[in-house]
Amino acid sequence: MRRVAAAVRLEWGIELRYGIVPVAAGLAVLWTAVLWLLPPGTARIVAPYLLFTDTAGFGALFVVVLLMFERTERARDALAATPLRTGEAVAVRVLVLTALSVGVAVPLILVAGRDDPAALPAALLAGASGVALISLFLLSLCLAVSARARTLQDFLVVLPVVAVPLVVVPLVHMTGVLEHPLLYAVPTTVGADLVRWGLAPDAVASSPAVLAAGTGYALVCVVLALVWARRAVDAGAVAPPGPRPPGVRAGTGAGRASLRGRTPVGRGAVRLGRGSAPAVLRFARADLFGTGRDPMLLVVLLAPLVLAVGARFGFAGATGHVRSAYGVDLTAFAPLVLALFLLHLPLMFGAVGAMRAIEDVDERVLMVLRVSPLTLRAYLGYRTGLVAALSLAGLLVALPLSGLMPGGWSAGTVAALVLGTAQAPLLLVAVTAFAANKVESLVAVKAAGAVMVVVPVLAWIVPGPWNLLLLALPPAWPALAVPGYAAGPLGVPVLLAGGLLVAAVATALLVRRTTRRIDGAGSTV
Repeated sequence: MRRVAAAVRLEWGIELRYGIVPVAAGLAVLWTAVLWLLPPGTARIVAPYLLFTDTAGFGALFVVVLLMFERTERARDALAATPLRTGEAVAVRVLVLTALSVGVAVPLILVAGRDDPAALPAALLAGASGVALISLFLLSLCLAVSARARTLQDFLVVLPVVAVPLVVVPLVHMTGVLEHPLLYAVPTTVGADLVRWGLAPDAVASSPAVLAAGTGYALVCVVLALVWARRAVDAGAVAPPGPRPPGVRAGTGAGRASLRGRTPVGRGAVRLGRGSAPAVLRFARADLFGTGRDPMLLVVLLAPLVLAVGARFGFAGATGHVRSAYGVDLTAFAPLVLALFLLHLPLMFGAVGAMRAIEDVDERVLMVLRVSPLTLRAYLGYRTGLVAALSLAGLLVALPLSGLMPGGWSAGTVAALVLGTAQAPLLLVAVTAFAANKVESLVAVKAAGAVMVVVPVLAWIVPGPWNLLLLALPPAWPALAVPGYAAGPLGVPVLLAGGLLVAAVATALLVRRTTRRIDGAGSTV
Protein backbone atom coordinates (compact mmCIF):
# COMPACT_ATOMS: atom_id res chain seq x y z
CA MET A 1 0.00 0.00 0.00
CA ARG A 2 2.93 2.32 0.57
CA ARG A 3 3.91 2.21 -3.06
CA VAL A 4 0.32 2.94 -4.10
CA ALA A 5 0.16 5.90 -1.72
CA ALA A 6 3.47 7.15 -3.11
CA ALA A 7 2.12 6.71 -6.63
CA VAL A 8 -0.96 8.77 -5.74
CA ARG A 9 1.22 11.58 -4.40
CA LEU A 10 3.43 11.44 -7.49
CA GLU A 11 0.43 11.45 -9.83
CA TRP A 12 -1.10 14.40 -8.02
CA GLY A 13 2.19 16.27 -8.27
CA ILE A 14 2.45 15.57 -12.01
CA GLU A 15 -1.07 16.82 -12.69
CA LEU A 16 -0.49 19.84 -10.49
CA ARG A 17 2.80 20.69 -12.22
CA TYR A 18 1.35 20.51 -15.71
CA GLY A 19 -1.67 22.63 -14.81
CA ILE A 20 -4.34 19.94 -14.96
CA VAL A 21 -5.50 20.54 -11.38
CA PRO A 22 -5.70 24.35 -11.78
CA VAL A 23 -7.72 23.93 -14.99
CA ALA A 24 -10.13 21.61 -13.18
CA ALA A 25 -10.50 24.15 -10.38
CA GLY A 26 -11.04 26.95 -12.89
CA LEU A 27 -13.74 24.98 -14.67
CA ALA A 28 -15.47 24.30 -11.37
CA VAL A 29 -15.51 28.01 -10.56
CA LEU A 30 -16.68 29.05 -14.03
CA TRP A 31 -19.49 26.52 -14.37
CA THR A 32 -20.61 27.06 -10.78
CA ALA A 33 -20.90 30.79 -11.47
CA VAL A 34 -22.90 30.12 -14.64
CA LEU A 35 -25.35 27.81 -12.85
CA TRP A 36 -25.68 30.29 -9.99
CA LEU A 37 -26.70 33.02 -12.41
CA LEU A 38 -29.39 30.79 -13.92
CA PRO A 39 -32.82 30.44 -12.29
CA PRO A 40 -32.95 27.31 -10.09
CA GLY A 41 -35.37 25.51 -12.37
CA THR A 42 -33.25 26.18 -15.44
CA ALA A 43 -30.06 25.20 -13.59
CA ARG A 44 -31.60 21.80 -12.80
CA ILE A 45 -32.25 21.26 -16.50
CA VAL A 46 -28.84 22.42 -17.71
CA ALA A 47 -26.63 20.84 -15.03
CA PRO A 48 -27.07 17.15 -16.00
CA TYR A 49 -26.08 17.86 -19.61
CA LEU A 50 -23.10 19.93 -18.45
CA LEU A 51 -21.98 17.24 -16.01
CA PHE A 52 -22.24 14.55 -18.67
CA THR A 53 -20.72 16.33 -21.67
CA ASP A 54 -17.95 18.28 -19.92
CA THR A 55 -17.24 17.24 -16.34
CA ALA A 56 -17.39 13.44 -16.56
CA GLY A 57 -15.03 13.28 -19.53
CA PHE A 58 -12.61 15.92 -18.24
CA GLY A 59 -9.63 13.56 -17.98
CA ALA A 60 -10.19 11.48 -21.12
CA LEU A 61 -7.61 13.26 -23.30
CA PHE A 62 -5.29 14.02 -20.38
CA VAL A 63 -4.88 10.33 -19.60
CA VAL A 64 -3.84 9.77 -23.22
CA VAL A 65 -1.47 12.72 -23.49
CA LEU A 66 0.22 11.90 -20.19
CA LEU A 67 0.87 8.34 -21.37
CA MET A 68 2.35 9.49 -24.67
CA PHE A 69 4.45 12.17 -23.02
CA GLU A 70 5.86 9.63 -20.56
CA ARG A 71 6.57 7.29 -23.44
CA THR A 72 8.50 9.98 -25.27
CA GLU A 73 10.44 10.88 -22.12
CA ARG A 74 11.08 7.17 -21.36
CA ALA A 75 9.32 7.50 -18.01
CA ARG A 76 7.63 4.14 -18.60
CA ASP A 77 11.06 2.51 -18.71
CA ALA A 78 11.89 4.07 -15.33
CA LEU A 79 8.59 2.79 -13.92
CA ALA A 80 9.56 -0.76 -14.85
CA ALA A 81 12.49 -0.52 -12.42
CA THR A 82 10.22 0.35 -9.47
CA PRO A 83 8.10 -1.98 -7.30
CA LEU A 84 4.93 -0.34 -8.67
CA ARG A 85 3.02 -2.70 -10.92
CA THR A 86 1.56 -1.56 -14.22
CA GLY A 87 -1.97 -2.27 -13.06
CA GLU A 88 -1.46 -0.14 -9.98
CA ALA A 89 -0.04 2.74 -12.02
CA VAL A 90 -3.00 2.57 -14.43
CA ALA A 91 -5.53 2.45 -11.59
CA VAL A 92 -3.89 5.36 -9.77
CA ARG A 93 -3.94 7.60 -12.85
CA VAL A 94 -7.55 6.77 -13.67
CA LEU A 95 -8.68 7.24 -10.07
CA VAL A 96 -6.88 10.57 -9.58
CA LEU A 97 -8.33 12.02 -12.78
CA THR A 98 -11.76 10.66 -11.86
CA ALA A 99 -11.44 12.31 -8.44
CA LEU A 100 -10.82 15.61 -10.22
CA SER A 101 -14.02 15.16 -12.24
CA VAL A 102 -16.01 14.37 -9.12
CA GLY A 103 -14.46 17.36 -7.37
CA VAL A 104 -15.60 19.61 -10.20
CA ALA A 105 -19.08 18.04 -10.14
CA VAL A 106 -19.78 18.60 -6.44
CA PRO A 107 -20.16 22.42 -6.47
CA LEU A 108 -22.15 22.23 -9.72
CA ILE A 109 -24.64 19.82 -8.15
CA LEU A 110 -24.90 21.91 -4.98
CA VAL A 111 -25.67 25.08 -6.93
CA ALA A 112 -28.07 23.40 -9.37
CA GLY A 113 -30.06 21.86 -6.50
CA ARG A 114 -30.01 24.88 -4.20
CA ASP A 115 -33.78 25.33 -4.32
CA ASP A 116 -34.32 22.02 -2.44
CA PRO A 117 -31.71 21.68 0.34
CA ALA A 118 -33.35 18.58 1.81
CA ALA A 119 -32.77 16.65 -1.42
CA LEU A 120 -29.14 17.73 -1.83
CA PRO A 121 -27.56 14.67 -0.14
CA ALA A 122 -29.37 12.30 -2.51
CA ALA A 123 -28.58 14.55 -5.47
CA LEU A 124 -24.89 14.61 -4.52
CA LEU A 125 -24.73 10.85 -4.10
CA ALA A 126 -26.47 10.08 -7.39
CA GLY A 127 -24.75 12.82 -9.38
CA ALA A 128 -21.24 12.13 -8.11
CA SER A 129 -21.74 8.38 -8.62
CA GLY A 130 -22.86 8.95 -12.20
CA VAL A 131 -19.92 11.23 -12.98
CA ALA A 132 -17.47 8.77 -11.40
CA LEU A 133 -18.93 5.82 -13.30
CA ILE A 134 -18.70 7.62 -16.65
CA SER A 135 -15.22 8.94 -15.94
CA LEU A 136 -13.82 5.57 -14.85
CA PHE A 137 -15.07 3.87 -18.00
CA LEU A 138 -14.06 6.60 -20.44
CA LEU A 139 -10.57 7.01 -18.98
CA SER A 140 -9.89 3.27 -18.90
CA LEU A 141 -11.14 2.83 -22.45
CA CYS A 142 -9.15 5.78 -23.80
CA LEU A 143 -6.02 4.52 -22.06
CA ALA A 144 -6.46 1.06 -23.52
CA VAL A 145 -6.99 2.37 -27.05
CA SER A 146 -4.18 4.92 -26.91
CA ALA A 147 -1.62 2.40 -25.67
CA ARG A 148 -1.34 1.05 -29.21
CA ALA A 149 -1.28 4.45 -30.92
CA ARG A 150 2.05 5.90 -32.01
CA THR A 151 1.01 9.54 -31.76
CA LEU A 152 -1.80 11.67 -30.41
CA GLN A 153 -3.12 12.22 -33.93
CA ASP A 154 -3.32 8.46 -34.47
CA PHE A 155 -5.47 8.23 -31.35
CA LEU A 156 -7.63 11.21 -32.34
CA VAL A 157 -8.46 9.49 -35.63
CA VAL A 158 -9.82 6.47 -33.74
CA LEU A 159 -11.45 8.55 -30.99
CA PRO A 160 -14.69 9.41 -32.88
CA VAL A 161 -15.35 5.72 -33.53
CA VAL A 162 -14.93 4.97 -29.83
CA ALA A 163 -16.45 8.09 -28.29
CA VAL A 164 -19.41 8.92 -30.52
CA PRO A 165 -21.62 5.98 -29.40
CA LEU A 166 -20.64 6.57 -25.77
CA VAL A 167 -21.72 10.21 -25.99
CA VAL A 168 -24.51 10.29 -28.57
CA VAL A 169 -26.55 7.37 -27.22
CA PRO A 170 -26.83 8.80 -23.67
CA LEU A 171 -27.63 12.25 -25.07
CA VAL A 172 -30.39 10.80 -27.25
CA HIS A 173 -31.68 9.01 -24.16
CA MET A 174 -31.46 12.13 -21.96
CA THR A 175 -33.26 14.34 -24.46
CA GLY A 176 -36.13 11.86 -24.69
CA VAL A 177 -35.72 11.22 -28.39
CA LEU A 178 -35.36 7.51 -27.63
CA GLU A 179 -35.80 5.97 -24.19
CA HIS A 180 -35.42 2.23 -23.74
CA PRO A 181 -33.66 0.00 -21.17
CA LEU A 182 -31.62 -1.58 -23.98
CA LEU A 183 -29.76 1.72 -24.30
CA TYR A 184 -28.09 0.75 -21.02
CA ALA A 185 -26.01 -1.62 -23.14
CA VAL A 186 -23.89 1.51 -23.70
CA PRO A 187 -22.19 1.75 -20.29
CA THR A 188 -22.25 5.56 -20.11
CA THR A 189 -26.05 5.72 -20.40
CA VAL A 190 -26.73 4.62 -16.83
CA GLY A 191 -24.18 7.14 -15.56
CA ALA A 192 -26.00 9.90 -17.41
CA ASP A 193 -29.30 8.73 -15.90
CA LEU A 194 -27.82 8.71 -12.41
CA VAL A 195 -26.72 12.32 -12.86
CA ARG A 196 -30.15 13.26 -14.18
CA TRP A 197 -31.95 11.29 -11.46
CA GLY A 198 -30.12 13.23 -8.75
CA LEU A 199 -31.30 16.63 -10.01
CA ALA A 200 -34.45 15.82 -11.97
CA PRO A 201 -35.82 12.44 -10.82
CA ASP A 202 -39.13 12.93 -12.60
CA ALA A 203 -37.29 13.09 -15.94
CA VAL A 204 -35.90 9.54 -15.55
CA ALA A 205 -38.34 6.94 -16.83
CA SER A 206 -36.35 3.92 -15.64
CA SER A 207 -37.31 2.24 -12.38
CA PRO A 208 -34.83 1.99 -9.47
CA ALA A 209 -34.41 -1.73 -10.22
CA VAL A 210 -33.42 -0.99 -13.82
CA LEU A 211 -31.02 1.73 -12.65
CA ALA A 212 -29.44 -0.68 -10.17
CA ALA A 213 -29.04 -3.38 -12.82
CA GLY A 214 -27.59 -0.89 -15.26
CA THR A 215 -25.15 0.35 -12.63
CA GLY A 216 -23.95 -3.19 -11.95
CA TYR A 217 -23.46 -3.79 -15.66
CA ALA A 218 -21.53 -0.51 -16.02
CA LEU A 219 -19.26 -1.46 -13.09
CA VAL A 220 -18.44 -4.74 -14.80
CA CYS A 221 -17.58 -2.77 -17.97
CA VAL A 222 -15.31 -0.49 -15.91
CA VAL A 223 -13.43 -3.48 -14.51
CA LEU A 224 -13.04 -5.03 -17.95
CA ALA A 225 -11.83 -1.70 -19.39
CA LEU A 226 -9.28 -1.37 -16.57
CA VAL A 227 -7.98 -4.88 -17.21
CA TRP A 228 -7.72 -4.12 -20.92
CA ALA A 229 -5.90 -0.87 -20.18
CA ARG A 230 -3.44 -2.63 -17.87
CA ARG A 231 -2.67 -5.29 -20.45
CA ALA A 232 -2.35 -2.76 -23.27
CA VAL A 233 0.02 -0.53 -21.30
CA ASP A 234 1.96 -3.51 -19.95
CA ALA A 235 2.37 -4.97 -23.43
CA GLY A 236 3.67 -1.64 -24.64
CA ALA A 237 2.62 0.39 -27.62
CA VAL A 238 4.02 0.28 -31.06
CA ALA A 239 7.46 1.77 -30.65
CA PRO A 240 6.98 5.49 -30.12
CA PRO A 241 8.28 7.75 -32.82
CA GLY A 242 11.87 8.54 -32.02
CA PRO A 243 13.87 11.46 -33.31
CA ARG A 244 13.14 11.87 -37.02
CA PRO A 245 14.66 13.98 -39.66
CA PRO A 246 13.01 17.39 -39.66
CA GLY A 247 9.90 17.47 -41.80
CA VAL A 248 8.99 13.81 -41.42
CA ARG A 249 5.63 13.49 -39.66
CA ALA A 250 4.62 10.27 -38.00
CA GLY A 251 2.62 7.91 -40.13
CA THR A 252 2.95 9.88 -43.36
CA GLY A 253 5.48 7.68 -45.09
CA ALA A 254 8.69 8.30 -46.91
CA GLY A 255 6.95 9.95 -49.84
CA ARG A 256 5.62 12.78 -47.70
CA ALA A 257 8.91 12.92 -45.86
CA SER A 258 10.63 13.72 -49.12
CA LEU A 259 8.09 16.39 -49.89
CA ARG A 260 8.40 17.92 -46.48
CA GLY A 261 12.08 17.16 -46.23
CA ARG A 262 13.90 20.20 -45.02
CA THR A 263 17.38 18.90 -44.40
CA PRO A 264 19.21 21.86 -42.95
CA VAL A 265 22.59 21.26 -44.45
CA GLY A 266 24.48 18.88 -46.62
CA ARG A 267 24.39 17.65 -50.18
CA GLY A 268 20.94 16.80 -51.40
CA ALA A 269 19.19 19.14 -49.01
CA VAL A 270 15.67 20.02 -50.07
CA ARG A 271 15.35 23.78 -50.24
CA LEU A 272 12.17 25.65 -49.58
CA GLY A 273 12.77 28.12 -52.36
CA ARG A 274 13.99 31.65 -52.68
CA GLY A 275 12.30 34.41 -50.76
CA SER A 276 9.68 34.26 -48.06
CA ALA A 277 6.65 33.77 -50.28
CA PRO A 278 8.04 30.80 -52.25
CA ALA A 279 9.16 29.23 -48.98
CA VAL A 280 5.69 29.57 -47.46
CA LEU A 281 4.05 28.11 -50.56
CA ARG A 282 6.52 25.24 -50.64
CA PHE A 283 5.95 24.50 -46.97
CA ALA A 284 2.17 24.70 -47.41
CA ARG A 285 2.24 22.29 -50.34
CA ALA A 286 4.35 19.83 -48.37
CA ASP A 287 2.28 20.21 -45.21
CA LEU A 288 -1.03 19.71 -46.98
CA PHE A 289 0.10 17.11 -49.51
CA GLY A 290 -1.60 13.80 -49.03
CA THR A 291 -4.59 15.22 -47.17
CA GLY A 292 -6.59 12.30 -48.50
CA ARG A 293 -4.06 9.96 -46.91
CA ASP A 294 -4.05 11.79 -43.58
CA PRO A 295 -7.13 10.54 -41.68
CA MET A 296 -6.86 13.29 -39.08
CA LEU A 297 -7.18 16.01 -41.70
CA LEU A 298 -10.14 14.22 -43.26
CA VAL A 299 -11.86 14.05 -39.87
CA VAL A 300 -11.31 17.77 -39.34
CA LEU A 301 -12.53 18.70 -42.82
CA LEU A 302 -15.71 16.64 -42.43
CA ALA A 303 -16.43 17.89 -38.90
CA PRO A 304 -18.39 21.04 -39.91
CA LEU A 305 -20.86 18.98 -41.92
CA VAL A 306 -21.29 16.42 -39.15
CA LEU A 307 -21.76 19.10 -36.48
CA ALA A 308 -24.24 21.00 -38.65
CA VAL A 309 -26.40 17.92 -39.18
CA GLY A 310 -26.19 17.10 -35.47
CA ALA A 311 -27.22 20.62 -34.50
CA ARG A 312 -30.09 20.66 -36.99
CA PHE A 313 -31.75 17.51 -35.65
CA GLY A 314 -30.41 17.55 -32.08
CA PHE A 315 -31.65 21.03 -31.20
CA ALA A 316 -35.09 20.30 -32.61
CA GLY A 317 -35.34 17.05 -30.64
CA ALA A 318 -34.08 18.66 -27.44
CA THR A 319 -36.53 21.54 -27.85
CA GLY A 320 -39.52 19.20 -28.04
CA HIS A 321 -38.39 17.10 -25.08
CA VAL A 322 -37.59 20.04 -22.80
CA ARG A 323 -40.89 21.72 -23.68
CA SER A 324 -42.92 18.61 -22.84
CA ALA A 325 -40.88 17.57 -19.78
CA TYR A 326 -40.11 20.92 -18.17
CA GLY A 327 -42.37 23.44 -19.87
CA VAL A 328 -39.38 25.45 -21.08
CA ASP A 329 -39.15 26.67 -24.67
CA LEU A 330 -35.56 26.36 -25.88
CA THR A 331 -36.26 28.46 -28.96
CA ALA A 332 -35.91 31.50 -26.69
CA PHE A 333 -32.25 30.46 -26.27
CA ALA A 334 -31.61 30.06 -30.02
CA PRO A 335 -29.18 33.04 -30.17
CA LEU A 336 -27.10 31.49 -27.37
CA VAL A 337 -27.02 28.13 -29.14
CA LEU A 338 -26.00 29.88 -32.37
CA ALA A 339 -23.17 31.72 -30.60
CA LEU A 340 -21.88 28.50 -29.04
CA PHE A 341 -22.04 26.69 -32.38
CA LEU A 342 -20.37 29.57 -34.17
CA LEU A 343 -17.42 29.53 -31.74
CA HIS A 344 -17.09 25.74 -31.60
CA LEU A 345 -15.72 25.31 -35.11
CA PRO A 346 -12.94 27.91 -34.68
CA LEU A 347 -12.16 26.27 -31.35
CA MET A 348 -11.82 22.90 -33.04
CA PHE A 349 -9.67 24.13 -35.95
CA GLY A 350 -7.53 26.28 -33.68
CA ALA A 351 -6.94 23.36 -31.30
CA VAL A 352 -5.92 21.01 -34.11
CA GLY A 353 -3.62 23.67 -35.58
CA ALA A 354 -2.05 24.25 -32.17
CA MET A 355 -1.41 20.53 -31.69
CA ARG A 356 0.23 20.44 -35.14
CA ALA A 357 2.46 23.33 -34.17
CA ILE A 358 3.46 21.67 -30.90
CA GLU A 359 4.16 18.48 -32.86
CA ASP A 360 6.46 20.47 -35.14
CA VAL A 361 8.25 21.67 -32.02
CA ASP A 362 8.69 18.09 -30.79
CA GLU A 363 9.95 16.96 -34.20
CA ARG A 364 12.55 19.73 -34.32
CA VAL A 365 10.94 21.25 -37.40
CA LEU A 366 11.33 24.73 -35.96
CA MET A 367 15.06 24.22 -35.60
CA VAL A 368 15.24 23.80 -39.35
CA LEU A 369 13.57 27.17 -39.85
CA ARG A 370 16.67 28.83 -38.45
CA VAL A 371 18.69 27.74 -41.50
CA SER A 372 15.93 27.75 -44.12
CA PRO A 373 14.39 30.54 -46.18
CA LEU A 374 11.14 30.08 -44.24
CA THR A 375 11.23 32.39 -41.24
CA LEU A 376 9.54 31.61 -37.96
CA ARG A 377 7.07 34.46 -38.46
CA ALA A 378 6.21 33.13 -41.92
CA TYR A 379 5.65 29.69 -40.42
CA LEU A 380 3.31 31.12 -37.77
CA GLY A 381 1.60 33.20 -40.45
CA TYR A 382 0.95 30.06 -42.47
CA ARG A 383 -0.39 28.14 -39.47
CA THR A 384 -2.69 30.95 -38.35
CA GLY A 385 -3.84 31.70 -41.88
CA LEU A 386 -4.65 28.06 -42.50
CA VAL A 387 -6.83 27.64 -39.40
CA ALA A 388 -8.56 30.95 -40.16
CA ALA A 389 -9.34 29.85 -43.73
CA LEU A 390 -10.61 26.45 -42.57
CA SER A 391 -12.77 28.07 -39.89
CA LEU A 392 -14.27 30.54 -42.36
CA ALA A 393 -15.02 27.81 -44.90
CA GLY A 394 -16.41 25.52 -42.22
CA LEU A 395 -18.72 28.19 -40.84
CA LEU A 396 -19.94 29.16 -44.30
CA VAL A 397 -20.94 25.54 -44.88
CA ALA A 398 -22.17 24.65 -41.40
CA LEU A 399 -24.23 27.67 -40.38
CA PRO A 400 -26.85 27.44 -43.14
CA LEU A 401 -27.15 23.66 -42.66
CA SER A 402 -27.45 23.84 -38.87
CA GLY A 403 -30.96 25.29 -38.87
CA LEU A 404 -29.88 27.79 -36.21
CA MET A 405 -30.45 30.82 -38.45
CA PRO A 406 -34.22 30.87 -39.06
CA GLY A 407 -33.96 34.49 -40.21
CA GLY A 408 -31.14 33.75 -42.66
CA TRP A 409 -28.07 35.89 -43.06
CA SER A 410 -28.06 39.32 -41.47
CA ALA A 411 -25.45 41.97 -40.79
CA GLY A 412 -25.05 40.70 -37.24
CA THR A 413 -24.65 37.09 -38.34
CA VAL A 414 -22.01 38.02 -40.92
CA ALA A 415 -20.10 40.07 -38.34
CA ALA A 416 -20.30 37.20 -35.85
CA LEU A 417 -18.98 34.82 -38.50
CA VAL A 418 -16.00 37.06 -39.27
CA LEU A 419 -15.23 37.64 -35.60
CA GLY A 420 -15.66 33.95 -34.81
CA THR A 421 -13.18 33.08 -37.55
CA ALA A 422 -10.61 35.35 -35.92
CA GLN A 423 -10.74 33.23 -32.74
CA ALA A 424 -9.07 30.23 -34.43
CA PRO A 425 -5.65 31.83 -35.08
CA LEU A 426 -5.87 33.56 -31.70
CA LEU A 427 -6.32 30.21 -29.98
CA LEU A 428 -3.44 28.69 -31.92
CA VAL A 429 -0.89 31.32 -30.92
CA ALA A 430 -2.23 31.37 -27.35
CA VAL A 431 -1.26 27.70 -27.07
CA THR A 432 2.13 28.07 -28.75
CA ALA A 433 2.90 31.08 -26.57
CA PHE A 434 2.40 29.26 -23.27
CA ALA A 435 2.67 25.49 -23.86
CA ALA A 436 6.02 23.72 -23.82
CA ASN A 437 4.80 20.19 -24.59
CA LYS A 438 1.72 18.18 -25.54
CA VAL A 439 0.42 18.00 -21.98
CA GLU A 440 0.63 21.73 -21.48
CA SER A 441 -0.86 22.34 -24.93
CA LEU A 442 -3.90 20.25 -24.01
CA VAL A 443 -4.22 22.15 -20.73
CA ALA A 444 -4.08 25.42 -22.66
CA VAL A 445 -6.67 24.20 -25.18
CA LYS A 446 -8.96 23.09 -22.35
CA ALA A 447 -8.67 26.46 -20.64
CA ALA A 448 -9.21 28.39 -23.87
CA GLY A 449 -12.15 26.15 -24.76
CA ALA A 450 -13.77 26.85 -21.40
CA VAL A 451 -13.43 30.58 -21.98
CA MET A 452 -14.95 30.30 -25.47
CA VAL A 453 -17.95 28.48 -24.00
CA VAL A 454 -18.45 30.37 -20.76
CA VAL A 455 -18.10 33.88 -22.22
CA PRO A 456 -21.08 33.59 -24.65
CA VAL A 457 -23.15 32.08 -21.83
CA LEU A 458 -22.31 34.91 -19.46
CA ALA A 459 -22.90 37.49 -22.19
CA TRP A 460 -26.38 36.00 -22.59
CA ILE A 461 -27.44 35.72 -18.95
CA VAL A 462 -25.76 38.83 -17.51
CA PRO A 463 -28.08 41.80 -18.13
CA GLY A 464 -26.89 44.74 -20.17
CA PRO A 465 -24.99 46.93 -19.96
CA TRP A 466 -23.01 44.83 -17.46
CA ASN A 467 -22.38 42.14 -20.06
CA LEU A 468 -20.31 44.68 -22.01
CA LEU A 469 -17.59 44.24 -19.37
CA LEU A 470 -16.91 40.90 -21.04
CA LEU A 471 -15.61 42.71 -24.14
CA ALA A 472 -12.17 42.54 -22.53
CA LEU A 473 -12.25 38.89 -23.67
CA PRO A 474 -12.09 38.31 -27.46
CA PRO A 475 -14.89 35.66 -27.64
CA ALA A 476 -17.41 38.20 -26.30
CA TRP A 477 -17.31 40.24 -29.53
CA PRO A 478 -18.68 37.55 -31.89
CA ALA A 479 -21.21 36.48 -29.27
CA LEU A 480 -22.62 39.99 -28.82
CA ALA A 481 -22.79 40.41 -32.60
CA VAL A 482 -25.24 37.49 -32.88
CA PRO A 483 -28.78 38.80 -33.42
CA GLY A 484 -30.74 38.45 -30.20
CA TYR A 485 -27.91 39.36 -27.82
CA ALA A 486 -28.17 42.57 -25.81
CA ALA A 487 -25.23 44.64 -27.08
CA GLY A 488 -26.53 47.92 -25.67
CA PRO A 489 -25.47 50.98 -27.66
CA LEU A 490 -22.93 49.05 -29.72
CA GLY A 491 -24.04 48.46 -33.27
CA VAL A 492 -22.77 45.85 -35.69
CA PRO A 493 -20.08 48.11 -37.25
CA VAL A 494 -18.65 48.95 -33.82
CA LEU A 495 -18.66 45.31 -32.77
CA LEU A 496 -17.00 44.22 -36.01
CA ALA A 497 -14.27 46.88 -35.90
CA GLY A 498 -13.66 46.52 -32.17
CA GLY A 499 -13.62 42.73 -32.26
CA LEU A 500 -11.16 42.61 -35.15
CA LEU A 501 -8.92 45.15 -33.42
CA VAL A 502 -8.89 43.22 -30.13
CA ALA A 503 -8.24 39.91 -31.90
CA ALA A 504 -5.46 41.41 -34.05
CA VAL A 505 -3.68 43.02 -31.10
CA ALA A 506 -3.95 39.89 -28.96
CA THR A 507 -2.73 37.68 -31.82
CA ALA A 508 0.22 39.97 -32.53
CA LEU A 509 1.27 39.99 -28.86
CA LEU A 510 1.02 36.22 -28.64
CA VAL A 511 3.00 35.76 -31.87
CA ARG A 512 5.70 37.97 -30.39
CA ARG A 513 5.76 35.92 -27.21
CA THR A 514 5.94 32.70 -29.23
CA THR A 515 8.91 33.87 -31.30
CA ARG A 516 10.71 35.07 -28.17
CA ARG A 517 10.21 31.73 -26.45
CA ILE A 518 11.47 29.78 -29.44
CA ASP A 519 14.43 32.08 -29.97
CA GLY A 520 15.26 31.95 -26.28
CA ALA A 521 14.84 28.22 -25.73
CA GLY A 522 16.08 26.62 -28.94
CA SER A 523 13.19 24.64 -30.36
CA THR A 524 11.01 24.48 -27.28
CA VAL A 525 7.82 26.53 -27.20
